[in-house]
Amino acid sequence: MTLLAAAAAIAVHLWLGWGMIRASAPTFDEPVHLASGYQDLVSGSYRLNSQDHPPFAEMWGALPLLWLRPSAMFQHPYLQARRVYNFSDAFLYKNRLGAEKMLDTARLWCLVTWGTLLGWAVMAWALRLSGPVGMAAAGSLYAFCPVLISNSAVVTTDAASAVFFFITFWLLSGRGVVKAGGGRTLWRWAGAGAAMGLAMASKFSMFVLPVVACAMLAAEHRLGSKRAAPAAASGVPWLGIAVMALGAFLALALVYRFESVGLYADGLRATLTRIDEGRSSFFHGRHSNSGWLAYFPAALLVKTPIPLLAFAGLGLGLWLRAPDLGRLWVAGPAAAYFLAALLSKTQIGIRHILPVFPFLILMGADAVAWLWTCRTAAPWVQMVKRGAVLVLAVWLAVSVGRGHPHHLAYFNEAVGGPSAGHRWFVDSNLDWGQGLKELGRILESRGRPPVYLCYFGVADPSYYGIRYTPLAFIDNVERREGLAEPGKGDPVLLAVSATNLRATYYSRKDLFAWLGSREPAAIAGHSIFLYDLTRDADGIQRLSSLLAASGAHDAGQRLLSRAQPR
Repeated sequence: MTLLAAAAAIAVHLWLGWGMIRASAPTFDEPVHLASGYQDLVSGSYRLNSQDHPPFAEMWGALPLLWLRPSAMFQHPYLQARRVYNFSDAFLYKNRLGAEKMLDTARLWCLVTWGTLLGWAVMAWALRLSGPVGMAAAGSLYAFCPVLISNSAVVTTDAASAVFFFITFWLLSGRGVVKAGGGRTLWRWAGAGAAMGLAMASKFSMFVLPVVACAMLAAEHRLGSKRAAPAAASGVPWLGIAVMALGAFLALALVYRFESVGLYADGLRATLTRIDEGRSSFFHGRHSNSGWLAYFPAALLVKTPIPLLAFAGLGLGLWLRAPDLGRLWVAGPAAAYFLAALLSKTQIGIRHILPVFPFLILMGADAVAWLWTCRTAAPWVQMVKRGAVLVLAVWLAVSVGRGHPHHLAYFNEAVGGPSAGHRWFVDSNLDWGQGLKELGRILESRGRPPVYLCYFGVADPSYYGIRYTPLAFIDNVERREGLAEPGKGDPVLLAVSATNLRATYYSRKDLFAWLGSREPAAIAGHSIFLYDLTRDADGIQRLSSLLAASGAHDAGQRLLSRAQPR
């Protein structure tokens, strides 16, 4: 029964992720990760993206391409010039295989592998901490966690790093014994080290992992020594720590084929420099290049299902009331990583605190087990507790299911759901370019009219049958396919990505403020807003001015001369 429940939870998680895969265009960095991973696999040169990301997660995502055998395009001029986004676009859209077949196969591979591995680890740890009821609760919370679903179902580095971050501490947590040292075998130390190395080989932000692990071991030693009798207190497990360090180095070096392991230090140095410089970000009507302390706490509160927040909050409260070393290994790493993220100047998505979510699920599962199995209260109190658990469980499933398949754009009911999410956060919290496929379907239902398109993303609009005039694209790619202007009898349609609507990366933050008083005719995947300006003389005038300001002066003049509001 335990195995059946675990399998069912993982199956639901994968099914929800597969729905998102089928509905989504490439997100902003996916073509780069896919092309870079395939280059690393077939050439071993690490030359395309080594300054931005370590290679393991990218190579893992590209593994299915070894079977599909697309062209590696070794001689492509964009590759020779290291024009990363342009080459990645050519690799995906101008290869001998279809773009969707390559990308969706890689996505499904990532979803199945990362989704299954993390789900199994979460439920195994929950079973140890909270028993069978806790394991079943962890499975349910994991199955319906939109942040984990959406990031496992794309070819990026976030899911892999979060999985190995979690597994590192799961292995280090031992078996819940309270003596210093945790009762770990050398094999457990080695496994934790290997997971640590693979996390570091997946994302440069994981450079904090050894620091957090050592801090947790020190805290465990201190607390364990205090609780044990002086004669029973053990020393620092130096041998285990040495084995863990060796395992981490070997795993990292193996990913770089040993001879290129120096690239890790180069890439980490470049990444830390970029992080220190900051990046433009949007948060509830405000913009900043250096971030806010409240950014990630607010993102956590609005992008996490309310039932998970409620359970996790109760679980944390129970642990603070009666702390123990076993649960310290859950709360400690989550808190440390979350606090480190608060200081970052690069705040563009909740995915940057993705490693926190599996630990929240463990806290929530422990709370569910306490509510369900507590026998100290009167029978009617016990019935109320179990009833509350069931109500919250149904709420969780309905809340997440209602937003299917657009899980990347999930926002909870406290802020009005996904349709109101753009007022709080954009970029990879909501609009990562994935809505272009849905926009193509909407325009197809309208007879495929040309559209003025202000897109944030790297997908090729023409691939989805979109005919368009580009307006202030933020895509890092040069495009010529699919260009078309509306004719005399065509409607005047403007499609704007939410990230651009909120002027996240524009110097003029009021660029699209005039659209605030207009209702969109449709919203593609909660992330691309489609406006019909056909009968809107003021809107046409403003759109014409924007076209001229973005360098398309002739297109703006033609719009004014052609479009007569009806």
